[in-house]
Amino acid sequence: MSGKMLPPQPEQGKNGEDMASNFDFLLGQKDYKAIAKVAMEAERQFGASYPKCVILAERAVKLAVRWMFTHDAGLALPYREAVARLIHEPTLKKLRPEGMDSLVHYILHLGNIVAYRGLDVSREAAVLALRGLHAALSWMAACYAADFSPRPFDERLLPKGGKEANAEPLKLLEIYKEPFEGGALLPQRKKNRELARQLAELRQKNRNGSAVTVSADLVAECRGRYLLVDGAQAGWTLDKDCFMNKEIEGAGKSLTVDILFADEAGKPLAVMAVKAAAHSAEDGLSQAKEWATAIEKLHGERPFIFVLREGKCWFLNERRGVLRRVHGCFSRTDLERRMSFRRSYDPESHPDLSGDIVNRPYQQEAVWHICEDVHKGMRRLLVSTPPGTGKTRMAAGAIEALLQQKAIGKALYLADREELVHQACAQFRMLLPDAKLVDLLGDVREEAQADIAFATATVMMDAVNESRTETGARLYDPAHFDLVVIDESHPSIYEDHFILLNYFDAILLGFSSLAPMAPGEEDVYRFYDLAPGEPTFAYSLAEARRDGWLVDFTLRDEAPEGIMKPHLHYTDLTAEQRTIAEMEYSDTGVIASKDFDVPAVNNWLFSEEKIQAMLENLLQHGIRRQDGKLGKTIIFAKNSLQAKAIAFIFQRLHPEYGADFIRALDARTPDLAEAVEAFTLPDEQLTIAVSVDVLDTGFDMPSVVNLVFFRKVHSLSKFSQMLGRGMRFCADWDGSGRDKEEFLVIDYCKNFAFFDMEK
Repeated sequence: MSGKMLPPQPEQGKNGEDMASNFDFLLGQKDYKAIAKVAMEAERQFGASYPKCVILAERAVKLAVRWMFTHDAGLALPYREAVARLIHEPTLKKLRPEGMDSLVHYILHLGNIVAYRGLDVSREAAVLALRGLHAALSWMAACYAADFSPRPFDERLLPKGGKEANAEPLKLLEIYKEPFEGGALLPQRKKNRELARQLAELRQKNRNGSAVTVSADLVAECRGRYLLVDGAQAGWTLDKDCFMNKEIEGAGKSLTVDILFADEAGKPLAVMAVKAAAHSAEDGLSQAKEWATAIEKLHGERPFIFVLREGKCWFLNERRGVLRRVHGCFSRTDLERRMSFRRSYDPESHPDLSGDIVNRPYQQEAVWHICEDVHKGMRRLLVSTPPGTGKTRMAAGAIEALLQQKAIGKALYLADREELVHQACAQFRMLLPDAKLVDLLGDVREEAQADIAFATATVMMDAVNESRTETGARLYDPAHFDLVVIDESHPSIYEDHFILLNYFDAILLGFSSLAPMAPGEEDVYRFYDLAPGEPTFAYSLAEARRDGWLVDFTLRDEAPEGIMKPHLHYTDLTAEQRTIAEMEYSDTGVIASKDFDVPAVNNWLFSEEKIQAMLENLLQHGIRRQDGKLGKTIIFAKNSLQAKAIAFIFQRLHPEYGADFIRALDARTPDLAEAVEAFTLPDEQLTIAVSVDVLDTGFDMPSVVNLVFFRKVHSLSKFSQMLGRGMRFCADWDGSGRDKEEFLVIDYCKNFAFFDMEK
């Protein structure tokens, strides 16, 4: 790709005459060919169909975003390459000039509702989409050209004669969904590795495209029109259930409501202040309250309040809480649900806590604390209990109690691994048999009717962008869920979950398996707006052991002093390094390279001699059943290759135990579910499970009595969870009538030393 832009190359018109374009500055770069083609076609379609113009403008934005992630080594590719994720990726977001987000979101969301709802598009809306596209592509060019002089958008170049009606909704939806050429971005990035490095350097030299700025007028117009786009995405139809400049009577005078949202019968549900809010949010709120008072006198019920200022939206339920920032318009269905709950909600009522759900005293106490804080208006709650204390039961108990009180209507349960999603959903089915549940990783046919949805953040993000109602509106508007449960709250999730957690206007209920004052937990408490070490409810490891719900362990430190001795300690890590350690969730990242000699440690861990010694040590010292057989054992392995080597060496050394005594388990194990189930059954021969991130977290098997750490771990939350696999109390754990009183931990990698845990 050359550094200097070539002069514009005009197109040929129908009669051979040159036709200038607002996007012909892209023609000087061959790498922009696909983007230029779509952008110029969007401009041409302005003369025929405004809806098609908008769809193509939306596609040009997506092409530009994909191009940047393919050709700029300075942009971090997220795990999922959906455009919605790329747009919000932090390394790109921080580069965009002020106001650019408003333009890009307007174009993308306008294209979305045109594609899915088949809506008509006015000339003004299409012009704005092209102006926004021009600004976005000009900024891209300014980032990667050695010499680029932006020129203003010229509306006189647009062809005349466009039509507002969406005459081809199905065809436009096909264009919108058409896959992009080239496939996945990562292979393309690798193919263009040297060019991507050069372009990243060029962008930095160009001060991240600072030659292009976004005019305040353009931003203001996009923000103003975005209200209609956002309302359409939430399912509102102008002049049907959403009214602009609606006249009402109040205090003996006529009042004009900026935006009025009504139910199917025309009864007001909410008002939105826009004009007064342009001066200040306080003025907007004051104006909205005046309208709400007048409507309450006319209809006997006070509407909800929205305030829109500078493209940002706030919401107020005057009966509960204060004005708070929200992501956008709520759907009519969700406003109606919240209105019905507001009528019936009784903060003085006391839910009937089922002993079948929360069957331990501390679990019931946790649910009471959750309900009390919700009644006080708290929006972020955190429960701190060690692994094995039943956070799924506490979550189910809290949801049931809040549903009883009409404090919530719909809940979302987020886990960070697919296996944990399936496991939580299955357990909820047993605990709450009357609730309507949906596992979004499986059957989603009933997702609209579900009371509780289960998903990973990644799957939920995709559902927010793609799931639609029968009318084409977005299924998951910001008010779809009243409560979001976060299965395991540790610092790493907030980087991944932040956009999603801020999208939903919901109470957040998180669970942490770490002690309140554990290193790095201050970041978690800051997220929940709580004082460090002061969760909504806490139940300590010492208390759980005292009360007999968890058991203690014996530690055998079998690590060689030399190569396994940590060069770092978790408490010495900076906040940023701890976040990296938690996000890497493995022993192969940058923290590992600072902590130990990676090649030397790998050579030791993969040595046949050392594996053989580890297995013999386990057979010699492992806790055994009353009948002399080795108790259920988990060996935590570094990767699949090592796990398979461990299983192979054991079977070669001890064929007398049979082929099914030990198995390597990873995400690619073909019969993984059946193998895990066999491991949980006391009469099955499978006794040693060599786990590669399968049984490390969320796996509930109280009869496990031996844990072997044959890998380094740098995530404190993960290490706590791995240790928790053996902590659960188990009555008659080996069939002899004996209760489980302890378990054995054999550490070959100085993990306890790294986390400064003493035994």
